[in-house]
Amino acid sequence: MKKFSVLIDLDRLKDLNTGLGQVAEFFGNEISRTKDDSLKFTLLVPKQFVGYFGTNVEYEVVSLKRQLFPSLCRKYDLWYTIHQDSFYFPSSRQTPYVITINDLNFLGEKTPQKAALRLRRLQKKVDRAAAITVISQFTESVVRENLNTGSVPIHVIYCGVHVKTYENVPKPSYVPEGDVLFSVGVIQKKKNLEVLIPFMKLLPENYKLVCAGNKKTEYADFLQKEIGDLGLTDRIILPGLISEEDKFWLYKNCKAVLFPSKFEGMGFPPVEAMRFGKPVFASTWSSIPEVSGDNAYYWDNFEPEYMSKLFLSNIDIFNKDPLKPEILRKHSMKYTWEANRIAYLELFKKMLAVE
Repeated sequence: MKKFSVLIDLDRLKDLNTGLGQVAEFFGNEISRTKDDSLKFTLLVPKQFVGYFGTNVEYEVVSLKRQLFPSLCRKYDLWYTIHQDSFYFPSSRQTPYVITINDLNFLGEKTPQKAALRLRRLQKKVDRAAAITVISQFTESVVRENLNTGSVPIHVIYCGVHVKTYENVPKPSYVPEGDVLFSVGVIQKKKNLEVLIPFMKLLPENYKLVCAGNKKTEYADFLQKEIGDLGLTDRIILPGLISEEDKFWLYKNCKAVLFPSKFEGMGFPPVEAMRFGKPVFASTWSSIPEVSGDNAYYWDNFEPEYMSKLFLSNIDIFNKDPLKPEILRKHSMKYTWEANRIAYLELFKKMLAVE
């Protein structure tokens, strides 16, 4: 049987601490464990990641030659890129090109002029694609509304969610005493974190919030000022980027995870929290209700008194239900990298007409 060559574009391994960097790592791990008589995988990676996923896959190193002169580079039977902003393309326009569109969050983040420019760039990739994958039904609806997909098929394939586990992890030094609430992600306006500050002001003083993520942003500076103005510097902690060990400790020991984000292609933290059996309080925006279902508590608006009352009443109900954590864990297992890999293998074989 012929083995078809499939290139997996994992260039985002260069930003391993970002969401896309993590997706690249976990997808690479799954693909490298795949043994299939009909498919042979090559991973497009930064130079330092050659060999990172073992010897069951081959490697191509990202390069200016691949970016600027792809026709001079090695050819493959199918090309898959895990995100829509990659600079790399197959050698031939005849090669089936599969692209994942994770979100169109830039429509709400950029100026109309910059958003229009990014849409035009993405439209060129859509025009070239043989298939598009998206990470939620919500993202599919946004794609169809804002891009001309024509006859290009769109497949919804949810990302897997994986949280690294550790033994005997100590409590991070920055975590205050009390009932800890946890929020994690990029510290950007789209995450809507400012609503948590007046919300925390109305909660009993035993509640403390750790809000983790890169704080070298103007938005993080704004949050820090708001926290200080409300006298909450000892109750709301912005530690910046944290280690995987700290993240594990916080998920394991927090009382709840807060996720008021407005823009999410899928949104990992709610599912990660549920993997630990932790209650999630989230917004009703974008894909969050689709992914979390009836297993999260939702804020319909961000009025502080409403938010605090909803939280206090439901955290009490949750704490009195010993069955609830296991229900959440079971729901979170809908999103695994194994399921993600199986869905992509089926898609690749369908496109290559592999029996």
